[in-house]
Amino acid sequence: MYKRIKILIALCIILSFTGAVSAGVAESQLEISLIKYDPYPVSPDSDFSIWVRIKNIGDYDVSGVAVEFVPKYPFSVKSGESMIKYPGTIRKKDEIVYKYSVHADKNAFVGTNTIEIGYRIDGDFTKKEFDIEVGSEVVNARGTVRLEKYMVSPEVLMAGDTATVTLTLKNSASAYTIKIDGKDYSMNSQIQSAELLGNEAVDVTSEPYYNAGIVGPGDSVELSYTIKVKNDTPDGTYFLDFDLKGAARLYSLNLKIPVKVDSSSIGTTFSETPELISGQIILNVANNRPNTVQAATVIPVGNATFEPAEYFIGTMEPDELFTVKFGMKAVNPENIGFKLKFKNGNNWHESEVLGVMFNSSKAPQKENANKLSLLPVMAVLAAAVIIIAAFFVFMRRRRAKSE
Repeated sequence: MYKRIKILIALCIILSFTGAVSAGVAESQLEISLIKYDPYPVSPDSDFSIWVRIKNIGDYDVSGVAVEFVPKYPFSVKSGESMIKYPGTIRKKDEIVYKYSVHADKNAFVGTNTIEIGYRIDGDFTKKEFDIEVGSEVVNARGTVRLEKYMVSPEVLMAGDTATVTLTLKNSASAYTIKIDGKDYSMNSQIQSAELLGNEAVDVTSEPYYNAGIVGPGDSVELSYTIKVKNDTPDGTYFLDFDLKGAARLYSLNLKIPVKVDSSSIGTTFSETPELISGQIILNVANNRPNTVQAATVIPVGNATFEPAEYFIGTMEPDELFTVKFGMKAVNPENIGFKLKFKNGNNWHESEVLGVMFNSSKAPQKENANKLSLLPVMAVLAAAVIIIAAFFVFMRRRRAKSE
């Protein structure tokens, strides 16, 4: 009997852990967020709409999901509206957006309130709270924002690179209020949400901005996003969608942000044909990219001793050319080359090895050796010619005396 009780207790513990694990897995697999609500802010005793996004951020499909609106004062779904949505199976990397029609109670607190949205998987419920502004004076604002400038760093990317896109938004109003039909309205701008969307070539890894705050007349705000170019992306210009939602009377922005991809690298050529006997190699290094690169370094490879061991160039502007020199003592001249390492923004890149083809350095040595080996022969021949000439001169004089 005691043994059975122990087994039952163990089973209960295992089941409780299993539930905890499944809940943890669900929470790490799905992400729920409030994209926007309209109008902004919400007036007490009024209806408004919210848009909820559930996204599969995991590595496998998720089935049996239920998205639920949690009734909590001062918010409730409108009569006839279902509090539960059933997306079915959410595939890996997919997302689904649902719209709820919600009512705010007439006695709702004027200020920041919270609304609860969650999802249920196999009985496990995960929920999040989101802020809803009620009764703010911003509802009468007439301010708008425009894109003042944008910057991509690095300016031009290579396949696989990450970069930062910074958007500067400015409220171009020159006064804090404007009078319309005898009534004063604020010229503040309220940013409700701002999202940069990826495409087939570029992923946006940053989350959208929600309730980014108020931008006063003449003021600016910077929004930064991290992007990543997918591997094997062809060269070209790719446009990311920027979607900004403002307060009820702030016009939304829908813009195209260009991102340039160029696979050009740093090029290396020999300034002159390397000769093994000289012990010196001169290279020309040129930045063929359309943007500036940093930390450019020439690295020798092979079975040899080089001076310097590495040549650090540093920053290279587009089309900039450097001439670098290496002293070398080679052990095996057939395995010598040079490669380049550089940074494009925060992304390290390395070129293929440029092999060294030395000028025929052994031929002159053989020729000199042949010349040296011929010297004794030539000396003997010269001596023979001299002896023969002297012999003929001697015989001629002897004949002359005998006559």
